[in-house]
Amino acid sequence: MGRTIDPMNEVSVTVGASQALYLSLQTLVKPGDEVILFEPFFDLYVNQIKLAGGTPVFVPLTFVPYNDANDANDDNDDNKEITGGTWILEPEKLENAVSSKTRAIILNSPHNPTGKVFTL
Repeated sequence: MGRTIDPMNEVSVTVGASQALYLSLQTLVKPGDEVILFEPFFDLYVNQIKLAGGTPVFVPLTFVPYNDANDANDDNDDNKEITGGTWILEPEKLENAVSSKTRAIILNSPHNPTGKVFTL
């Protein structure tokens, strides 16, 4: 990346992701700050935000079922079984959630609990 890293001042080692997130939020978030979470989310995030004095702001991901080619001729939607799908982030929902109080966005990929891998 063309950048020299100072390991004594720019690297933190933690015992796991939960501690890393906790320390990051305690460092970044001040009372009154907002932190954006994508729903559904891992239940640990909300309380870690609140412990830091922040306010969680929820942005729902949208579940889109896969279209099965065999169902194309089936006009009875009531009997269709959903066997899979994908979660999408609608950019306008994120844009609407961002405010002058937004301090952080928690984005983990693959997303927990959906397994969604975010791409550009």
